[in-house]
Formats: sequence, C-alpha cells, structure tokens
Amino acid sequence: MTPIRRSPRLRRGSALLAALAALAPSLAFAGGMFFPARGARPLGRAGSFVAGADDLEAAYYNPAGLAGTGHGSALLDVGLVFQSVHYDRVDSGGNAQPGVDSDNGILPIPFLGVSWRPEKLGNRFTFAFAAWAPYTGIPQYDWTGPQRYSLVSLGGTAALVAELAVAVRILPELYVGAGFQNLYFSVSNKTVLASCPSQLNCAPEDPRFDAPTQTKATSAFTPSGNLGILYLHKYFRVGASLQLPYWVRASGTVATRIPSDPQFDGATVVGNSIDVSLNLPLIARVGFEARPTKRVRVELGFDYENWSTQDAIRFTPNDVYIDHVVGVGRYYLKPMSIDRSMQDTYSVHIGGELDVLRDRLTVRAGYLFESSAVPDETLSVLTPDGNKHLLTVGGSVRIGPIRLDAGYGHVFQPDRTVTDSRSLQLNPIQPNIAVPVGNGRYAVAADIVSAGIEGRF
Repeated sequence: MTPIRRSPRLRRGSALLAALAALAPSLAFAGGMFFPARGARPLGRAGSFVAGADDLEAAYYNPAGLAGTGHGSALLDVGLVFQSVHYDRVDSGGNAQPGVDSDNGILPIPFLGVSWRPEKLGNRFTFAFAAWAPYTGIPQYDWTGPQRYSLVSLGGTAALVAELAVAVRILPELYVGAGFQNLYFSVSNKTVLASCPSQLNCAPEDPRFDAPTQTKATSAFTPSGNLGILYLHKYFRVGASLQLPYWVRASGTVATRIPSDPQFDGATVVGNSIDVSLNLPLIARVGFEARPTKRVRVELGFDYENWSTQDAIRFTPNDVYIDHVVGVGRYYLKPMSIDRSMQDTYSVHIGGELDVLRDRLTVRAGYLFESSAVPDETLSVLTPDGNKHLLTVGGSVRIGPIRLDAGYGHVFQPDRTVTDSRSLQLNPIQPNIAVPVGNGRYAVAADIVSAGIEGRF
C-alpha cells in the first residue's frame, strides 16, 4: 500500500467524513481497553494497591499513599503489553469471512516519579511528581482485511498523564492526598470508509468504493485530578481514592486517498481541520489490606468506572466543504456524533505479598475480575473488550536503598460472538446502505510484563 496523501479529488464529502469515521474508533479504544493494573509492584498484586499504596505508584492508585515514600524517593518502571485479537467476521450478507489477527507492536509503557518530604514543614507534607502511560494494546491489521471498516491501525497513538501531587499526615494514622493531572493525548488512526455514492446502485462493501484514510488529532491540555485517603492500623489499612473524569477536546487533520472507481473524479476539498470531543470516566477505588504479621500483606479491593459517561463521540468540522461537486456545487460538512453506548464497569481484586527474606526478598500474587465496558451491540475490533480475569505474580529484591521489582499478568477473556451488531460502517454519501461491521467471533488474550527500580534517600 502506498503512503496516503491528501487528494483534491473527492466526492460528496467522503474525505472528511472518512476522517471522522477514522477518528472515532481511534479515540474509542480507551473504553474498555486500558488494562486494570499497571506498574511492576501493583501488577504483582493484581492492582490491589489502594490501601497498601506506599510508593510512587500511589500517584495512580491513591495519592494519600505518597506519604509512605520516605524523605525522598525515585521510581522508574516500564511495562510491555502483548495483546492478541483474533476476529472471524460475518459480513452483512451473513457470509463468514477469513479470520484476521492483530499485529501488535512492542511498545514500552513508562512510569517515572520522584517525591520529597521537606523537613522545614515538619515532615507532614510529601510532594511528588509522576508521569505515566496507561497499559493498552496498539493493534494493526491489513488494509484489505474484512475488519477494514472498523480499524486498520492505531500505530503512533500515545497517551501520557503528568501529575503534581501532595500527601498530608493529618494524624499519625490518617493520611490524605490530592493530585493535579494533565492528559496529553495524541491519536494516529488508519481505517477504511465505504463511499458508495447515492446515484449508483453499488454493493455496500464493494472495494472499488473503499476510501483509505489516516487521521491525526491531539489534545495537549486535558486537566483532571485525583483524591485519596488512608487510615493506618497496626494490623490493617483502609484506603479509598477518586479519579476525576477527563473531558477530551482534540483537534486534528485528515489525509485520504479516494476510491478507485472513476465516479470520484473532479471534486475539490477545501479545509482539513476537525475538532473532536469525548469523555473518559470517573473511577472510584476502595481497598482493605490486612497485615496479620510484619511479613504478610493481603488486600481486597473494589473499583467502579463510570464508562457510561462516554455515550457518544462528537465531531465538528471547521469550515470544511466540498467544492465543484457535479449537481451540487458546494457541500458543507456538518457536525456529527457516533453513538458509543458504553456501560459502567466494576472490578473485584485480591492480591498480596510475602517477605520471604525480610527486607531482601518479597513475592507477590493476585487475581482480578473486571466486567466489560462494551455491550455486544457496539463490540468491534475497535474495542474488543469483554469480561476479564487477570492472574498475576511478581516479586522484589532489595539491595540497600534500591528495590528491584518485576511483575507478570495474564488476561483471560472469554470469546464473544456477536449476531446483532449496531456498529455500523460509515458511508457519508449514502448512509442508508451502511451495514453492520461488528458481527462475528472475537478471541482476545493478553500478557503483561513490567519491571521497575526504586531508590529511597
């Protein structure tokens, strides 16, 4: 496939609305596609790290736990996600299509944090800076595969959260914390739009009317924040945190190659700018950690994620129109939205750690169940979510003030078969012939590996 270039030869708005179709899936991958545990040490506990948070990963799980990072600390860890997606599509005519498999590249997913506790403030305040990316897969498929109307590639997509946080010791046994966050979100998406014009009686999946499209959009400033509280006892800890939602407002451009059918000669597109808006959820976490001895810690946790806030993704073209359209003249492109119909999720997890050699060697294990954010009706390779079971193991080795961490988790996701898809192919020229593109069987699994190093001073 030759590189996609923006072409002046467009018909009835296919280029820009192809971009809109492309951008919607690329942003929608957030829904149900961020894995529920991140960070080498918390991963070993299956994300059970709300009550037990006492290192810089607390910036993500519970900022009150930053009070446990000592007079100063630094933490660096890197995760790798190996996600596999196999899709056997059933097309709009009820015909089984050849199966496709995602080709996920290997992309290191970082966390970096530092904290310090100023003595002049009575050692009651701990300040921290942390930056991290969520654990997710970056799928890629063939341009001509049966999944092409849903997704070709998300390669180049990136999300990074930066946080400034403070934790305060209100009482010896009571900590509170809060963080100010900014999400930098950049998406690069490739997909294919069906562009059958209204005056032709063409098949809705005729490859002659395919419009390969690449969309890029960025939201450099998307503020949010989180809050947390911890209560400490000799034999247990109780924690809770609240991650506030993100309201993403992204701007971008589009590059499209027109279909091969000669019907698409002669038109010119003016403008290539679009704005996109969507919401990412509020997350509430609670945890109870038992510490029956100094060497044993076991935490039971519950998370709630308000994914129903993403009811739609909305797109607004900025003075973009198609000129010299035969029989039309000038055709302005209007705002549109795509129904997401996301649903709230919950997860239950248990994890713990055991000091095998006190202050030298620690082992961990955990289990997590998370419900799906995507109903059958809107499931596709864009968001191949499902109920998840996560089994994890991990460990740490201490060498003086240095701690080396490692964690591994395997995601088991039951296969899903969709027969009543509402995930439609987008055809901006003749929308009444748009057909479902989400029917078929989905088989998804993932392995997560993470390693990190912490130093305290």
